[in-house]
Amino acid sequence: MTPKDCEHIAHLLFLAYTGEASPDQQEELSRWLKEDKHHDDLYQTIMDHERIRSEQEVFLLFNQQRAWAKISQKTYRKSKMLYTNFLRYAAVFICFICVSVYFLYPDKPEEKIEIAELFLEPISSKAILQNEQDVRISLPGQCYSIKDSTRHKKQLETSEILRIYVPKGGEFELVLADGTRVWMNSETELKFPRAFTGDKRQVELVSGEAYFDVRKDKTKPFIVRNKDLNLTVLGTQFNIQNYSDEHEIITTLVEGAVQLSSDKTILHPGEQATYNKATREVQVETVDTELFTAWREGRLIFKSTRLETVLKQLSRWYDVKFVYEEERLKDLIFSGKMKKYDNGNVILGILKATGKIDFIQQDSVIHVKRQLKQRL
Repeated sequence: MTPKDCEHIAHLLFLAYTGEASPDQQEELSRWLKEDKHHDDLYQTIMDHERIRSEQEVFLLFNQQRAWAKISQKTYRKSKMLYTNFLRYAAVFICFICVSVYFLYPDKPEEKIEIAELFLEPISSKAILQNEQDVRISLPGQCYSIKDSTRHKKQLETSEILRIYVPKGGEFELVLADGTRVWMNSETELKFPRAFTGDKRQVELVSGEAYFDVRKDKTKPFIVRNKDLNLTVLGTQFNIQNYSDEHEIITTLVEGAVQLSSDKTILHPGEQATYNKATREVQVETVDTELFTAWREGRLIFKSTRLETVLKQLSRWYDVKFVYEEERLKDLIFSGKMKKYDNGNVILGILKATGKIDFIQQDSVIHVKRQLKQRL
């Protein structure tokens, strides 16, 4: 396929996506789709408006001029031709991922294999419930309600305190006895009573990240404990991140009010408290709460975030390990919005498309290296 043909097909795809293709252009595109199954696969990808919009949001938040300048340079060096018009249309679709690889390098299948080899297992709803006698139950479905469930009644009746664990690559929703809902991120462990008694409701976030939507009850405050910090609420929505390998506990309040036990700090909606486990100091700032709570809706949002933080989240979601070729790569800054794709390779592809980094996978280990300039 010549560069002129590439440009022409990209133009037809653009018109089809925007609904502006004439009958003749639609017929021509239809003939092209029938020529090869890959053509139709590409077309279906482009017509996925939600995916394209999501990927477009990512690139709008990146340093777009630098990213596309690098992409254009690589394209020129590979083909020794300037596809200015093609890149103009491809940019509309964010087609560096789904079009340029196919069109610009049709005679170099090895370049497509490099990304295809990076496969991350899809995220799924999974959790393990454990009682005080160490009886473990693998929970089915996406949500488990202690109050309504009778399936595991015999195992649960012997314990007052239960423990639920969400492993790497998983996520889960739990409904406590009082109706409080808890969304748990990957690698999260929570201890809670089978039934709340007394004058308070208390749970322990042993490790990990959870979003709480607390059922209001002014007579029984809701307390989230951990070994470093306690949070007291009446009825509120908040996110708390307390991974064992992190030096900080981050609490983000969406609505209501939360009081920290360390210094009686009271958070208001839109505020975030960062507790340093070593110094026991608390810093409070106003934040965009969506950046810290979007994960429970299946989205990743980063704003001027270090690469190390981005990949830590991916590591928990997809149960892989990232190894850096250079320590300074951890400090690269990224911004973007993306979904928890069934294949996490899409997210890595988006990061790679910035021209800053590259990935090489060996089993469950992914090596992160600086992206080398392509040779002529």
